[in-house]
Amino acid sequence: MIGPLQSRGWRSRRFDLVGWLLLGSVLLVWWRWSSLSWHARGMILAAYGVVFGLVMLLPALRTRGLLRTGAQAEGTVVGAEERTRTRRNDVVTYYYPRVRFTTPDGRQVVFTSGLGSPSQPQMGYRLRVRYRPGQPEQAEVDRATTWMLRAGFGVVGGLGLLVAGVVVYGSESEAGYVSNGTYDHIDGTGQIQAVPASGRIGEMLRVYDEFGDAQLEVTVAQLRFSTEDPLGQPKHGLYMGAYVRLYAVVDQPDELAIAALVGGRYYRGDAVTGSTAFDPSLDDLALESGERASGWLVFDVPDRHGQLVLRDLDEHTVGAWRY
Repeated sequence: MIGPLQSRGWRSRRFDLVGWLLLGSVLLVWWRWSSLSWHARGMILAAYGVVFGLVMLLPALRTRGLLRTGAQAEGTVVGAEERTRTRRNDVVTYYYPRVRFTTPDGRQVVFTSGLGSPSQPQMGYRLRVRYRPGQPEQAEVDRATTWMLRAGFGVVGGLGLLVAGVVVYGSESEAGYVSNGTYDHIDGTGQIQAVPASGRIGEMLRVYDEFGDAQLEVTVAQLRFSTEDPLGQPKHGLYMGAYVRLYAVVDQPDELAIAALVGGRYYRGDAVTGSTAFDPSLDDLALESGERASGWLVFDVPDRHGQLVLRDLDEHTVGAWRY
């Protein structure tokens, strides 16, 4: 007598592997999220949307093809595979029926359905199954919901992430050094109350002078960290590179400097490094109206968390990026 062919589910094993890979990538992205630009975040979300949609849709479409063209047989529920999931701090158990059927040549096959339910299936319950004649272990319960639920979840979830990615990609925000108060253009009397701009890595801050005229647009596009360098180790623990983009709104805007504020102490962007990760460097440039410049500023800092602070020549803070 030929024993039953056991199948945990050819879809389930692949789905588990892809799930673990996606989980690892999500953890990696979460760790680096604050140092990514808005464009990078948008592209990552859109990519996750495409991958999620494919992961859910392709198995669903294969199952649909199986139910349309596969051979029919009558199966019997012989057990259930239990899988637990956490939903709003509650642990929910789903039961995936294990079904046995017999092929025309007398082979017995046991497979696990890909469609689970919170209720335990009835032992001995008889139902119709579909299978591939050449590979009978690739079988499924003959119900349209087996593939429709996964396909619908894939379309909704994938499109949701894709739309979110498009929105985030185009959400590079603007902030400004806003001047509130009065200023006398003749004798220079009066007070200016300035509100520094603030944002996150990837956001563009627009700097204004005390008259309310735009001077410069500054974007810290991304951050990189390093503990080793051909020219020596960092004194405080980490080399932090900030990739900065500048756009001059007027000819030769007011001079500004970027410093890292970590633990209440300022660190200037003058660390010396020979790492190719921080190339090219951002040189001091006298920009004319409409000109752009970009490059890396490198800081020697003790921690990964803090702020990048934009300061004028009077050491006033006119903008800050949180990271």
